[in-house]
Amino acid sequence: MKILKQVFPALVLLGILSSPTYAAGTQEKGNGHEPDEAIIMVNLTNAALENDVMAIQRQKWLLENYRRVEPDTVVNYNPYRYDPQTFVARFAGDQLEDSYAVFFTEPQGLIADGYAADISEYVADLPYLSEFNAEILKVAKDENGGIYGLPHDAYGLGLMYNRELFAQAGLDPDQPPQTWEEVREYAKIISDKLPGVDGFNIRNEGGLGGWMLTTLMYTFGGDAMVEKEGRWSASYNNPGMVKALQLLHDMLFIDKTTTPDITGWGNFPQVLDFAAGKVAMTIAAGDTLKWMVGNMEDFDFKVAGFGRMPDGGANATLGGGNVWLYNPKSAPEALEAAVKYNVWRDFDILSFENDIKAQAERGDLIGFPQVNIFTGEMGRQRDEIIKKYANAPVENYKNFNEADIIIRGEPPMEAQALYTELGLVYQTVMSQDTPDIPSILDKSVEKFQSQVLDQIQQ
Repeated sequence: MKILKQVFPALVLLGILSSPTYAAGTQEKGNGHEPDEAIIMVNLTNAALENDVMAIQRQKWLLENYRRVEPDTVVNYNPYRYDPQTFVARFAGDQLEDSYAVFFTEPQGLIADGYAADISEYVADLPYLSEFNAEILKVAKDENGGIYGLPHDAYGLGLMYNRELFAQAGLDPDQPPQTWEEVREYAKIISDKLPGVDGFNIRNEGGLGGWMLTTLMYTFGGDAMVEKEGRWSASYNNPGMVKALQLLHDMLFIDKTTTPDITGWGNFPQVLDFAAGKVAMTIAAGDTLKWMVGNMEDFDFKVAGFGRMPDGGANATLGGGNVWLYNPKSAPEALEAAVKYNVWRDFDILSFENDIKAQAERGDLIGFPQVNIFTGEMGRQRDEIIKKYANAPVENYKNFNEADIIIRGEPPMEAQALYTELGLVYQTVMSQDTPDIPSILDKSVEKFQSQVLDQIQQ
C-alpha cells in the first residue's frame, strides 16, 4: 500500500486558521465534518509539556491544520516519552502508541527485537526518499534495507567559537579552523595574545569527557566498538583514539592553551566561561547555543560563531537526533495514518514553511546551527525556508551548516557506561606528564569488555 504519492494541497496551509482547538486526546469534529465508521484514531507519544508554551502553541497549530487536510483522521498526542525501563511492559500490555519517538541510539536495538513495524510500503513513493542523508536514514533501517521510521531532526557536534576573541587575536571570524592542526595553531595564537583566555576547552566532567573523546576519535577515524558474528567488542584502543588523547595532552602540557581543570569543566561551566569570554573555542551542538540564548539574559548570541567539526582525516562528527518508530501491533490503517501525519508534519514542504513561519511569529528562535537531514533539492528548499524566517545570524554558522561531513551515531551498546569509562581514561591521561596512552587504553578496553559488554551479551 503506497500512500504518499504527492504533497498535500497548499490551500489549507495559509497560516494559523481560526477554529476549534484539538489538543492531545480530543476527538471533536471540526469544519462541520461528521465522523462515521471510517474515522481513524492515531495515537502518538511526546505531547507538548504543560510548561512549554511554545511547544503547546505549535502542537495546537499542527492539529488544527491537519484536521483540514485529513478530516477523517483524529490525532492524539500522549505525554509518554520513551523510557527503556518502562517500554517493554508498555508494549507487552498493549499500551504503546501507534507511533513513538526515540533518540538515534535506540532504533537498531528496537528493530532487531521486534518492537518496530516495517513501514517501507508506506513511504516507497515519497518523492524525496532518495534525498535523505544516507547516514542519518540508516539509523532507521534494518540490515536488509527495510525502513522502520523516518528521522525528523538531527544534530551534529561542531566548533563553537567566540568571534570577538578571534578578531582581537587577529584571526578572521568568518574563517574558523577546519582541522585539528589549525585548532591547535589558533588556540596558541589566542592564548598568547589574550592573557587569561583559554584557546580551546572541551567538557570533561564525568561521562562528558568520554562523550567528547568519542567525538574526537570519530574525527580521526576510530570506532568505539565493532560487531562480529552478532557480538560486540570494545575497540576504542585504536590509533584514532590515541591521536585524540595525544592532541588534548599536548594542548595542555606543551601549548598550555586548554584548561587544567580536568574534573569539573561540565555543561554549566562551559556556557558560563564561553559567554564571559574566558574560552575562545569549544565543542558543542547547535542546541547549546540555543539554550544559552533562551536562558542567559546577558548573552549576546551574535558573538558566537559555529564551524564544522575539525577534521582529523575521517571527515566525521558525532551526531544524534530523533526518529518516529511505529508499533507493530497497530492495525494497518492506524500505521498508514500515523506515517501520513508524521510525513505531513515534518516533511511536506508547504507545512514545513508554515510551521517555521508560525514559530517565528510566536517568537521562537529560528536559524541556529542545524544538520539538514536532506540533500539535493529537498535540502536546498528547507535551507532557504530557514534563512527566510531566521532571527539568528545564520551567516555566523555558514561553515557548519554547509559542511559536507559524515554524521556518525553514538556507540550502539551501553553508550553511557562507555562515556563514563572513557571519562576516567581522559582524566588518567591528562593527569600524567608522560602517559603511556596505548597501555591505558588497552587496560580500559579489557575492563569495559569484561565488566560491561560481556555481561549483557551472555
